[in-house]
Amino acid sequence: MRIPKKWQICILLLLATTLNYLDRQTLSILGPTLQKALHLDNEALGSLFSIFYFTYTFSHLVAGPILDRVNLRWAFACAVLLWSAVSALTGLANGFIALLIFRLLLGIVEAVNWPGALRLLSRLLEPRERALGNGIFTSGTSVAALIAPGLILGLAAFAGWRWTFVLIGSLGLFWVCGWLFLTRDSKLAPVWREPAAKQKVGFAGQMRIYKSIIQSPRFLPILLVVVLVNPCLYFSVNWLPVYFVQQRGFGSDGHMGWILTAIYLGLDMGNLVSGAVILGLVRWGFSVRAARRTVFIFATLCVMGCAAVPFLPLAGAVVALVLFNFGQGMWQTISLTMEQEVSSTHVSTAIGILSGCGSLVGSLAMWWVGRITKETGSFTMPMIAVGLASAFAAVSGWVASRNGGLANGEEVPA
Repeated sequence: MRIPKKWQICILLLLATTLNYLDRQTLSILGPTLQKALHLDNEALGSLFSIFYFTYTFSHLVAGPILDRVNLRWAFACAVLLWSAVSALTGLANGFIALLIFRLLLGIVEAVNWPGALRLLSRLLEPRERALGNGIFTSGTSVAALIAPGLILGLAAFAGWRWTFVLIGSLGLFWVCGWLFLTRDSKLAPVWREPAAKQKVGFAGQMRIYKSIIQSPRFLPILLVVVLVNPCLYFSVNWLPVYFVQQRGFGSDGHMGWILTAIYLGLDMGNLVSGAVILGLVRWGFSVRAARRTVFIFATLCVMGCAAVPFLPLAGAVVALVLFNFGQGMWQTISLTMEQEVSSTHVSTAIGILSGCGSLVGSLAMWWVGRITKETGSFTMPMIAVGLASAFAAVSGWVASRNGGLANGEEVPA
């Protein structure tokens, strides 16, 4: 049976997101190795994580308005080529400053992925399908997290950490060839560029667009969701490898790789299950609002278990982290769906603002984790903070979902 074109595009976006996260996660997985090779402490490593998200933040604010006006087919191709090249060049780093520069550049070019992909999906999919489409697309983060430990540690053992960056970065070239081939259908032309994109609004017009988005009654509660949920994901993908080395006594080897693979499988399943459950609940008679609330409340309970991890034996900690990532995957899908519905006409701009703010808070959180773990020698405080953040996100999510979301200018049935 032939897969409809809209779902083929979802799969391509999944693969782009997988590459996006593989490229950034290479540093996270190899963090303990780089600490030894380049003499980096936890604070330095936290600064590298932080600077990526800092530049990623402000790049979102620029990328959003641009993506609302350009042809996304070519924008995606160029972005993937650029971030893959930066990832490969990271293998040349000879110290902290070089790594810092490459992370700055990676943060700039990777910012295209989210606002661009979510704009595409908002135009391709019906409101009831968006959570599933977002789940498929977003699961690229968890697919990357799932395969990254074994793939990256295996490549590092075979070819060394420098060649690992080169080999992972080179994968982007294959994606670009596949993207240009599979998206050449002329019927997709309206998807790549919106009619409004031809208009030149100027600086004053762009400020009015920002103002209209920020004044939306749904903006503030959704902003709170994003700035609470994003740092939890960043903690998972950046710090768990370091946690297992420093707190559980693992080496950067295959044993830790298997544990991380199991944990990140939970993230993958959460992305996919979230959208499928929402679609199923709607078909069974739930409103879109009730279905989303049901999912994110359950997800919150899973994420809050992270606070117990420091006090559990290894087996219990692994189970709790699997559930944490499962809930985190569900939350990511819901959060992105909310972001898509803040504006019906400037989707990429709205997502750029929201995701940029989420990345800024995530940047500060990654720096704080590095600082606090260096001072205390423990991950207890960061893990408790993750549990609390998810609880506050649930409150904000409940407020944000009081009214139906926007769907091409119309209210989603609630």
